[in-house]
Formats: sequence, structure tokens, C-alpha cells
Amino acid sequence: MKEMVRTGCRRLRLSVGVCLVCAALQGGTAHAQDYGKPLDMPVLQSSSNFGKLRSTRFHSGVDFRTGGVEGKRVLAVEDGQIYRIGVKPYGYGNVVYVAHPDGNISVYGHLSKFTPEVEAYVRSERYRQQRNDIDLFPEAGRFPVKRGEVIGLSGNSGNSFGPHLHFEIREGASQRTVNPIARGYYRVKDDLPPRIFGVSYYLVDTLMGVPVHTLAGRAAAIGGSGARYTLEAPMVLPGRGYFCVETMDRKNDVSGSMATYRIVLSVDGQTRLEYLMDGFTFGENHFAKVLSDYVLNGTTSNDIFRLAVLNEGAMPFYPRVVGRGLIDPASGIDEVRIEVEDDSGNTAVLTFPVTYDPSAAAATVSIPTDAEAVDFRRHYSRTTDGLKVTIPAGALYESLFYEQEQLSGRPAVTVGKGTHILSDFYAVHDASVPLQAPVTLSFRADVPEELRERVVIARLTDKGRLAAAPAKYADGAVTGRASLFGIWCAAADTVNPTVTPSFRSGTDMSGERRIGFRISDDFSGVASYSATVDGEWVMLEHDTVHGMLYHYFDDEVCGTGRRHEVELRVTDGAGNTAVYRGSYYR
Repeated sequence: MKEMVRTGCRRLRLSVGVCLVCAALQGGTAHAQDYGKPLDMPVLQSSSNFGKLRSTRFHSGVDFRTGGVEGKRVLAVEDGQIYRIGVKPYGYGNVVYVAHPDGNISVYGHLSKFTPEVEAYVRSERYRQQRNDIDLFPEAGRFPVKRGEVIGLSGNSGNSFGPHLHFEIREGASQRTVNPIARGYYRVKDDLPPRIFGVSYYLVDTLMGVPVHTLAGRAAAIGGSGARYTLEAPMVLPGRGYFCVETMDRKNDVSGSMATYRIVLSVDGQTRLEYLMDGFTFGENHFAKVLSDYVLNGTTSNDIFRLAVLNEGAMPFYPRVVGRGLIDPASGIDEVRIEVEDDSGNTAVLTFPVTYDPSAAAATVSIPTDAEAVDFRRHYSRTTDGLKVTIPAGALYESLFYEQEQLSGRPAVTVGKGTHILSDFYAVHDASVPLQAPVTLSFRADVPEELRERVVIARLTDKGRLAAAPAKYADGAVTGRASLFGIWCAAADTVNPTVTPSFRSGTDMSGERRIGFRISDDFSGVASYSATVDGEWVMLEHDTVHGMLYHYFDDEVCGTGRRHEVELRVTDGAGNTAVYRGSYYR
């Protein structure tokens, strides 16, 4: 409860701070079409656009290409002031947030450098707080910016797999991120319509108050001339259900699949459902797991959308819905039309006839004898042998028939040296079912005292390895929270992280800018790190993509012309700590 209160207070402070900054900037209004370019480049070209489906979320901005290099000048798109600055090893990496007089916020992520003034402020705060990752909110008026002013250089920091600029426009008070291309803030070259690959139809039945989804058929789209598609034959619908459509968008001179902006499902000329990727709050982002075909969407770079409302929380993505988008062919329907539109206004249409044949329905769905109906609106708990699973109210997207069982033997799993399996393995429902919030797993385990501070819970991955999540040992049980269903066990990690310096101890580094360390952990993952030079705390930059830590020499702190003693401590998710001690001359 205390954590919930702290989180709520932080969100309130953030919203109030944004409102105050925007209020201080009032006096001019920036119109959407008046925003400047965020990059000092002749042509803006996107490599990933707004709303692209990822495995568990939507892409929250537009990625602009920088020619495969770092160091392009990043520009403020309108007058305003920097109200937030972040330095993170993950996510947006080095990021700047600018508040504008119209109430909007522009966001610039994966930067390689801030401006000298901002860099000095960030450096001072990191040393004062002794933090490598930091989130700062400078006082209003400290960093005013003008439209077109340089606010940093593009880079590859954070979760970035190639140099680019991640750019967002947010509505300030709500922090709702919006589609900057569809809103007309920017235009990219795009006269290519989306492509449609096919449709699936799922029957929906209700047993004991639990919805049951059964695949009734799939059909590939044919044609495509003039962006008009159909099916080879009428699609047979055995009963009440919904469609999924597989589609992708394209941009000129850009390879790869882009996001779908709008989908309209019509039956006999009547709109049944409209999906629109105009924007979302970050609390709504996870609904990507139910707007899509969760399992199949992870197997393709295309987008597979479920044209039905699975969870009421996803309603902001559907401006128009009739009957949750469900189809009842028994009422007599002849034609289905699915229109797909991209954020530049290009469209593709799939039109096909349908027939009703209840005899084509799949065999009756059987419910396992040990399955229990779980209402997603209610708290649920179940104990099987040595495992207790607790599912909070709202953790599921919809009600389901829940299963869990103790496996009869250990599955094929690769276990690293120093990893101790502390319990049996359990199948916790089905990995193909997404979770809206974590569930709690508590394994009864006789844990030796020397391992009790090193426990984790671990999930068996598709590659036959264990992926750890934090846990605690108390009262004879190892307890942790799981964000995925699947096969789980309790384990302990007793191996320190690995630290390998990129220099030889005692080396003269006078001509170098930095020293580096390759760090890794084969199980519970790197959780924290810190370094000192001559006993004084120094900043570290974490390149998570390449597994490197760098210290850029700070002669003001450490001095020059002598030998320096460096110590690096790296701790993993189970509390194991590796310590490197060495020296260099500078």
C-alpha cells in the first residue's frame, strides 16, 4: 500500500509539474502544422512509426533515421522549456522532455549527448545523488529553448539497436502520447497502401460464465491490385464469433513492417467495429496483448488484429463498436468488408462473401477435469501440492478455466553452474494466455540457510533455459511475482556476475577518454553497479545492448598525473556481488 501511495504521489507531482510549466509558458499557441522538425536533416524518414505492435505493447512514438550514425543535431520543435531529463540504461536512454505553450510535451530519446549546460546540470546531480541512472525535473525557467534550437545530439543509448531518434508528442496533463504523423505534425514520404494477408474466424461460446475461443477457419487474401483484396471462396462461419485480420503498412524507401493506423469492420454495409491508433496513455499500452492475436502476433512482423473487444479497458482504442464487434451469422449476413488505413491516409480493402453452416463447427470443447472457472473480476487462489498461486482481481484480461499441475519429472532444462533447483516444476496455466498484472507464486521448499538470501523463482523459456524473477524466502516458502504463465520452479543463484576489464591493470590511459568493463550474469541478471576511483564515487554509463560499462575520465574529480585505484562492484538479482580492483595511470 505504501508503494502504491508513493507511486500515486509521484504521478500527481509529475502531472502538476507539467501543468505549472505549461501555464508559465502561456502567451502563444503552437498549431500542429507549425511544429518544426526534431532533427537537423533535409528529409525526415521513419524506421518505426507510432503504434506499431510489439510483443506486449505498442510503440509509443516515431523513430526517425539518422543515417546509421550518431551525433545528428536534435532540435526543439517549438518554443518551450526543458522540464524533465532522464539518464537510463534501458528504455529511452538519455532523454529530454520539453514543455510547450500549447500544453503538449515533446520527447527526444536515445541521445548521445545533452547540451553543455544540461550536461553540466546532469553531471552535478548524478554526483550529488551518487546515481548512475537518474530522472531530473529542473525548476521552471532554468532551461528555456527556442524553436529550432539544438537540445542534444542523436545517439544509440538505452534500449536501442541502432542509431536513431525516438520522438514523441504527449498531451501534457494526461501524458497521453499521440500519433504525430496522423495528427499532421509531420509528413513522411508515403503513397504506399497497407497490405492485407488474410483473415481468421474464431467461434466464441460461454461455459460456466467463461468465454471459450475456438479457431473455426483461416483464409488467405488474394488480389491486391489497386489495394483491393478478396478470398478465393466464401468464408464459412459456423456460429457466433469474431474476425482477426493480418496486415502491415509500408513507407516509401523504408524496408520492414510499419504500424496500422485504422481498421473498420463492416457487415452488409453496417460498421461493426473501428480501431484507431490515435494515441494512448501508458496505462493503456498493455492492451496491445488483447487487441492483437497474442500468440500469432509474436511469430510475425505483420500485425494481427482481433476485431472484437476482449476487455472493456481497451475501449479507448475503439471509437465505434457494435455488440463488441461479434458476428452472428445465424441472423443472416452476406458480405464482410475490412478497410485498413495507414497514418498517411492510404487504404486497402478486403471484401468477401460469407455463408452460415453450423455443421462446420469444431467438436465440442472439453474442459479438463481439474480446471476451475476463474472470474477475472475476483481474487482467486489455488494450492497444488507444494505450490500456491494467487491471482489478484483484474490480473486476467478475461475469465478462464484455470489449470495448474505439478510435473512428474524435471523437464529438459539447461542449468548453469551455481544454480540450485529448490522445488518441483509446475505448469502454471498456459503460456499463451497473457496477464494484465503479475500473479504471486509461493513454492514450499526446504531451503538450506546458506541459500535463503539467494532465492528466485524461475520460468522455463522456449529455449530450455531458466529466466529468473525476484523472490523472498520466509516461513518455509519461496515467494515471488510472475508476469507470465508457464512452467515455473523455485531456485537459488549463487554465482557472482562476470566482470572483464577492457584494459590491463596499471596501463597508462593518458591518451584515452574512458575505461570499460564487460559485465554479464547468466541467471538472475545484473541488478546494480557502482564504481570508485581513489575511493571517490564516479559515474558509469551502461551500454546494455553490448553488455558494457564505461567510465569517462573526469579529471576534475580524480585529478591527473598519477596512478589511480579503481574499484567496480556489480550485483545480480539474487544479491551476488562481483568486485574488480585494479589501477591505471593518467
